[in-house]
Amino acid sequence: MSRIVETGAVALPEGLAIWMQAQGPKVWHAFARGVEFDAPDATIDLLLAAHWIARQPDMDRATGLLLLARALKAGLHIFAPVAMDDAAARAFCLDLHQRLSLSEAPARLPVMPDEAALIAGLSDGEAPLPLPHTSLKTGIAPCAVAFRANCPHLIATALRRAG
Repeated sequence: MSRIVETGAVALPEGLAIWMQAQGPKVWHAFARGVEFDAPDATIDLLLAAHWIARQPDMDRATGLLLLARALKAGLHIFAPVAMDDAAARAFCLDLHQRLSLSEAPARLPVMPDEAALIAGLSDGEAPLPLPHTSLKTGIAPCAVAFRANCPHLIATALRRAG
């Protein structure tokens, strides 16, 4: 049996937003699963990375829903952490909400049960930016990157020797 190990933080000499542009939908989804918009050290670079993902035509609906749900939970539709900009954070929430409202694409990538519950809150009549219910798959989307403390970390599967 193999095990998954974290191999360390990814160096981001040009910032997270630039690094994200070289990644694909599974890494974007991993970002949405781990992003902490309300972390005290959350910066505008984090918001720019999320906004860039939200504007990609091949962003999975589950990724967008997770980004919006996490942003609303963090209160970005009202205010942003010190190293972000309030107006930019509100604009991100409104833009992503509009994109999700206009898109009928299905959610293809899976989410964990707690993430599904967070997303389900978007279809609650009390949600600040409500959306219709979306059918979601549950599970894990395999990815070589995980996000912890708003930073990408490479992960690898440790292989066993045969015999």
